[in-house]
Amino acid sequence: MLGSNLFNLAALMGFSAILAGNITMQRNVLAFNAAVSLLETGFVALMMLHVLTPVAGMAALAATFSVYVLAVSLPGSVVKRSPLPREIRRMIAAFLDDVHTHHHKDVSHGKQQRPGWRSLVGIVCGLVLVVAGSMGTVHTAIAIGDAWNVPHGLIGALLLAALTGFPNAYTSIRLALRNQGTAVVSETVNSNTINMVIGVGVPALVFGMAHKPVALTEIWWLLGFTAFVSALTWVGNGLSRTHGMIIVTVYLAFVAARVIWG
Repeated sequence: MLGSNLFNLAALMGFSAILAGNITMQRNVLAFNAAVSLLETGFVALMMLHVLTPVAGMAALAATFSVYVLAVSLPGSVVKRSPLPREIRRMIAAFLDDVHTHHHKDVSHGKQQRPGWRSLVGIVCGLVLVVAGSMGTVHTAIAIGDAWNVPHGLIGALLLAALTGFPNAYTSIRLALRNQGTAVVSETVNSNTINMVIGVGVPALVFGMAHKPVALTEIWWLLGFTAFVSALTWVGNGLSRTHGMIIVTVYLAFVAARVIWG
C-alpha cells in the first residue's frame, strides 16, 4: 500500500499537472489536506517503528480521517454556535467555510439530480467490478512475478501500485483538465487515507505490524515525498507542468531505488 500511495502522488498530482499544464488550488484547503496526509503517514511510520500499537495507530488513523470528513462536510455555522471562545469560533468557522466552499464548488458542476435506485445499482455493480478486477490483477501479477523470479515486495510496490492506481489516476486527470485543483488534492488524500486505514491499519490489527527494513524505507520515502509535493504545490499556489515533471522524476528515482533494493 505504501508503493500505491507513492504512485498516487506521482500520477494523481504530478502526471495530472503535466497533462493539464496548470492546476490552481486554494492554499488553506491545500494546507489542510497536506496536514491530514502527513499525519496519516506519520501514524503509520510510528506503527512500523512500534512506537504505536496497532490499536493505538488504528485509532489515530480513524480519528484523523473523521476530522477530515467533518471538515469537508460541516459548515462553519455549526462552529459559530459552539461554546468555544468567540475569536477561536470565528477563525475555525471561517476556515471550515473556506474548505467546505472549495471542496463543493469543484464537484457541483451541472444540474444536480436526486440519486435513485439506478444510481445505487450502478455503485454496487461498479464496486463489484473494481474488487473483482483488483483480485484478478493481484493474482496475475503475482503469477508473473513467480514465473520471472521477481520478489513479491517489488511486484506490490511498483506493478500492483500502478495497476490498481489507474482508475484514480484517470479520475484525477479529468478533474485536472477542468482545473478543479481542490478535487484533485481531495482525490489523492482520500485514496491514500483509505490505503492507510484499510491496507495498513486493519491488517495490523489482525496480524500485527512486522518490522521490515524495506517497508520502513518506503514509509520514509512516502513521508518525504508527501511533504515535498505539498511544499511544491504551496509555493506555486498550485502545480504547473514543470512541477508535475519534477514530481514524476522524483517518483522515478524511487522506482529505480526500489528495483536496486530488490
